[in-house]
Amino acid sequence: MEKKLIGMFNKLYNGDFQRKSETHSIFPDAWLQIGGNHQTSWKFADIKKIPSLEIKNLTALRAGIIQTYEASLDVRKDEDWQIFMVLKSGMPDLKAYLRMYPISSNGDISKPWEFSFSLGMKQEQLKQVVSVGSEIQFLRLEMGVLGPGDLYIYKLIAYPLTPNRMKRRVTMAKKEIHHINTIGEIIKPIHLAAPIPLKLPVTVQANVNADIRNLTTTRDRVQICGSSQVPLATSSSGRAQVEIFGHGFHESLEDVTASQTMSETTTRDVSALPRFSFAVYNFGTDPAHVQAELSPDGVHWRSEGDRLEVGPGKLVIVSSKNFLRYTRLSYWADGLTTLRIWVQAQN
Repeated sequence: MEKKLIGMFNKLYNGDFQRKSETHSIFPDAWLQIGGNHQTSWKFADIKKIPSLEIKNLTALRAGIIQTYEASLDVRKDEDWQIFMVLKSGMPDLKAYLRMYPISSNGDISKPWEFSFSLGMKQEQLKQVVSVGSEIQFLRLEMGVLGPGDLYIYKLIAYPLTPNRMKRRVTMAKKEIHHINTIGEIIKPIHLAAPIPLKLPVTVQANVNADIRNLTTTRDRVQICGSSQVPLATSSSGRAQVEIFGHGFHESLEDVTASQTMSETTTRDVSALPRFSFAVYNFGTDPAHVQAELSPDGVHWRSEGDRLEVGPGKLVIVSSKNFLRYTRLSYWADGLTTLRIWVQAQN
């Protein structure tokens, strides 16, 4: 899975976004879009000769980037790894997240490990240490923003921690640590002046006699508090942000110009959408042709269903009988013609 790297210690292929994708020049090689919706934008830019990825998320719960399956981090030789991130937010107190998908030797993918970080508007350097078991051979990394906001990703670095390197890093940390953003990385015991409370399992049996009055909507209320925005979104004061709905509806819209060269629409992750369809309207005077495509990883694609013709002034619906995580629509025409492509889904 891992490609040959350039550098002394970064085991994460193209973690500095120096290489553009050969198939999608507007995106770095070995990375894919994930999450978001039709209002989310990903911008791959060279700002003052420092490549970066800018994610603008307006309404989606989560939007980010994920490694391709082939570029997953090879962790077979080492157990302890440090992930180094250089990030910046476009607003105060932005919530960023890091996900790691453990992949075993037989290709099974376990539930991801997830960490969240609070970012400011200045460029910050964050670290996260993880330990992997012998049954895990690869880690697939995902980085993004939780909730609305702008996130700038400058660099992602992963390297193994040998015992000697871990000791040196802890010695230096006494002078450098100012605040803690994530789970602490403690390599050896630290003696504290205050006692440390221990959480020990205790079984208590007691008889309680009490009168509980009936609750009413006019004088009683319930306040739900959470420590982060996932899976329960809360405000800064701890109040729950609840969205009540029946059937969820998602829609995205894309206007394209079809020609004799086959092209594809934006790749979309539909893993959380059990029911979705494409609708294509031909505004031009030449007939066009469309066909759905499915992919398990956003890299390898297979055509799905029949190839359909969209006549001038006609609307055609394209639905998939099978399911894979990623989907897109390929299109072409006998001449130049304008197509409007909807993707509508329910959950």
